[in-house]
Amino acid sequence: METAVSVIIPVYNCEKTVGRCINSVLNQTLANIEVIAVNDGSDDSTLKVLKGINDDRLKIISHLNYGQGYARNNGMSVANGKYIAFVDADDTIEECMLEKMYEKAETENADMVQCNLYDIYPDRTRKIQLKPLDKTVIVEDKGEYADKYFSTCYHSYEICNKLIRRSFLEENNLKFCDTKKYFSEDLMFNLKMLSCLKKVCFISEPYYNYYQYETSHFHNVSNGERRLAAICDLFIDYMAEAEPEMKKAVSFTASMIVTYNIGRCAKLSYESAYRVMTSHVYRKYLKSALTRKCSIKHKAFFLALLIFPLRWRMKVASLYAWRWEV
Repeated sequence: METAVSVIIPVYNCEKTVGRCINSVLNQTLANIEVIAVNDGSDDSTLKVLKGINDDRLKIISHLNYGQGYARNNGMSVANGKYIAFVDADDTIEECMLEKMYEKAETENADMVQCNLYDIYPDRTRKIQLKPLDKTVIVEDKGEYADKYFSTCYHSYEICNKLIRRSFLEENNLKFCDTKKYFSEDLMFNLKMLSCLKKVCFISEPYYNYYQYETSHFHNVSNGERRLAAICDLFIDYMAEAEPEMKKAVSFTASMIVTYNIGRCAKLSYESAYRVMTSHVYRKYLKSALTRKCSIKHKAFFLALLIFPLRWRMKVASLYAWRWEV
């Protein structure tokens, strides 16, 4: 019987959570799946935990620590499923997730199916992450799709809540970028995917459990600066190759994400935030975003980031970052 779904799980030093994650995948109501755990050079007991799981559907690949993007690409290279899903080793999925998404993909002949996510916090409270949307979208205009669904966060920047047809990935040579270069290979992958999608299905039900932990990216000046620079580089590299109809919609997204990272970085390194805030590229994104059809609130936000005195622009960015985190 054809393998319906290949689930690729990059694992790195996650001995405490990887068993919980993989069991949630193996316990799916859709039985004809394969689970590919890609051990990205773990030096704790992660590999021992993997080898202790007795299920023929689990495949284990090991390589040196090259990063999550490389691990996902390695997993895709050996996948046999008609569809591919990605799960992070510290998360879990609801037992019906793959069956529901597989049925939708087959019924609609979709390139990609996306479900909603639960953000799960240390106190065990859960919050639905995305605005609800149950819809099948035929993509006739890529720029219009990006503007209507990506820039408004209906099409989320994560990859873990998506089921993607393997032939679609192969035909379009879609692969993950170097995690160590961009920090956010999920975002770049979704940006590249925008140029190829022809049919997308959205499911409003939250089937993915996204556990929220303290991140170290902004706990010191060095990491905050590197992340801000990497996010800017990501958009610069994407825009250099993007089709004209995509640039305006993605400029809106770039403005919001870069502003968030400026606000976070400003708390630790005012100089780094200042350099990006006053850069030609960032101002170009803001001006392009102003020409997009968006709410008066967003236009006022972008205008403030362009014309206010610098210290007030920094305060606006910091407030935006704070509101995003609340």
